[in-house]
Amino acid sequence: MSITISDAMNLQTLKDFKLVAGEWGLNKKIDQMGILDHEIIDKIDNIEVVFGQGDFVLTNFTAARNDVNLLIQSIKELIKARVSGLAIKNIFYSELPSEIIEYANEKSFPIFIFDNKVYFEDIITDIIDAIRDNDNYELLETKVDIIIKNNISRTMIGELALEINSSFRENFIVVYCKEKKYVNSTNIIRLLERYKRRRDKSIYNSVFKYRTGILIIFSYENMNEKKVVENIKKLMTDIGIDNSQYIIGISNNHFCLNELARGINEGLYAVNASEISDGSTTFYKDIGIYKVIMPHVNEVWMNEFYNEIITPLKNYDIKYNTQILTTAIKYIENDGNVKRTSQELFQHDNTIRYRINKIKEILDMEDLDGSFYEQLSIAIKIYKIFNKV
Repeated sequence: MSITISDAMNLQTLKDFKLVAGEWGLNKKIDQMGILDHEIIDKIDNIEVVFGQGDFVLTNFTAARNDVNLLIQSIKELIKARVSGLAIKNIFYSELPSEIIEYANEKSFPIFIFDNKVYFEDIITDIIDAIRDNDNYELLETKVDIIIKNNISRTMIGELALEINSSFRENFIVVYCKEKKYVNSTNIIRLLERYKRRRDKSIYNSVFKYRTGILIIFSYENMNEKKVVENIKKLMTDIGIDNSQYIIGISNNHFCLNELARGINEGLYAVNASEISDGSTTFYKDIGIYKVIMPHVNEVWMNEFYNEIITPLKNYDIKYNTQILTTAIKYIENDGNVKRTSQELFQHDNTIRYRINKIKEILDMEDLDGSFYEQLSIAIKIYKIFNKV
């Protein structure tokens, strides 16, 4: 059970912590908390007995208030003990010697200074709660993976759904919100923390981190489809999710918790389809042929079909320095309309027609007009899934 220091800095109690050294160590994990007090500093040479890897240490350095050398030695011993980081209450030290700042930077050891109005107990409580919440998120992610990745019975899916939230109603819809520029979970955890503090949140919904985004399972009863969508939009607003930062995929309505695996996958597929197109909010019901392709895209048969169509076009482009594959992609994106394809590629219509005929020739499909477009369209869609273009 742990969180990163970077994630901890988003907690309300720690939001005004001032980082003075060790920026490159913010991804270190906090497993537990510790307090560096008089007794420990008095036995500073044995500090490794008290603290170790994964500890985040708080102190006001009362014992070293008149001894800068003891301060420096103590911090160096903490670094030697491989603790995650150090936060100093600014009662006696609001600044640190340049020697220790340089040393901490060299060792990627985060050191913070914080206001003396903040209590150790509040910091410890907030971080421990966050560690516990993060562990819960990981457990929820594991349960979701079991639901969607394992061939388990519908009855078992229903039981796991109620383990996620025992208050779920039978009717539900799933929304997956994938962060567009995911670097780490900092922004996601911040939104979840803010939502968790809302007093008006419903016990019938579950909102938690999943992969590089936020998974929402919205359950309900006695509500028409229009009202469901309105409530989901309000829920996303309450959380702080919008299309400027998140790609949003929305499943169909389902009316039995045993269908949760299907609902979650629909939300994920809708996001994948949205990534391929314009990155807007996408409903699963609107993703067309991707409904058929996405569940099977990693199967050997699909890969063989993809390679039979796409690989020859790639090889031709490499050999002759052409844009055959690009033309194929635009041709399919424009539903086989030569005029629109030529305009987007800044080419003459006849150039596009020549390239399309060349594609048929490369694929040995000169006499397969209808089948040619159909096969090329599916192969290009698989290509986009693999390459997210």
